Amino acid sequence: MIHRFTLAAVAAAFALTGCAKHAPAEPAPDFTSGPTRVTVTHVPAKTDDGTKVFVTVDGSDAGALAIGESMEVHLPAGKHEVGGYARSLIGRVTIPSVEVTTSPDDEKYVGYSVASSKPAFSELSTPPTKQAVAEPKAQDPQGPKITDVTQDPQA
Repeated sequence: MIHRFTLAAVAAAFALTGCAKHAPAEPAPDFTSGPTRVTVTHVPAKTDDGTKVFVTVDGSDAGALAIGESMEVHLPAGKHEVGGYARSLIGRVTIPSVEVTTSPDDEKYVGYSVASSKPAFSELSTPPTKQAVAEPKAQDPQGPKITDVTQDPQA
């Protein structure tokens, strides 16, 4: 008796699964064409751990940035939220967004950086310089300096 009931329940579950309404898939937004341009840059910082940042515009994924990389996003004129997230061992860490108002006659610049262990997006008045975007150079470790000390033969 139990076996027949289990078999009937499984058959009903399979039958009803096909009847469920599925939401139509929305097309991904196209950030390659539009009258305005926003340049997003991952600005290197000493406190940055090197995690790749995933940029979102108005809640939709626009792309990923490693340290020192930039990307151009083409948008319609108006207000937009530029933000993002980073993936970690515990899941997704959301980075607060910045509001940018775009217009066809000027380009906007947004920078992502980590300051005081806090990641943030901010609107920049000028594009980051190539030198600021370049990978930071590896520095020699600051250790004690060893010098030779000659002994005085008369001592």
